[in-house]
Amino acid sequence: MTELTKMAGGCMCGAVRYETSGEPFSVAHCHCHSCRKHTGAPVVTLAGFQENQVEFSGERRSLFESSPGALRAYCKQCGTPLTWEGDGGDLGMIVELHLSTFDDPEALKPTAHAFYPERVSWFDIEDDLPRYAGFAELSELLCHGPPGRSGTQD
Repeated sequence: MTELTKMAGGCMCGAVRYETSGEPFSVAHCHCHSCRKHTGAPVVTLAGFQENQVEFSGERRSLFESSPGALRAYCKQCGTPLTWEGDGGDLGMIVELHLSTFDDPEALKPTAHAFYPERVSWFDIEDDLPRYAGFAELSELLCHGPPGRSGTQD
């Protein structure tokens, strides 16, 4: 990944905008049930930033507490899912932005899969990225690449 200083993005209608500063601490595909329900997709890709690295502008984003301490933001005008927000432990409060809401999502490349055991069984991504039981790099490493593919088990 190239060094990023500022990136921008927002919702489909343009009412909610954001700008990030600095590098994300994580860019990962998330297979958890909550992310899938929030977006209606079989997997989502999120770029994680510390709260002080993200500045929102335009219309105020709507927040929904999807579980205790976990907020999910969306645009109240067009319905675009924007974030997962909550306590990132040692990182403090974090904001994970849906990658496809960035103006240039190609600038960020995923490095892992999170909550892989919760994936939809008929959907997998053919890559050699590590797959974790929970949050990427903070939980048990399950394998690299889809299970059962030759040479992917660690």
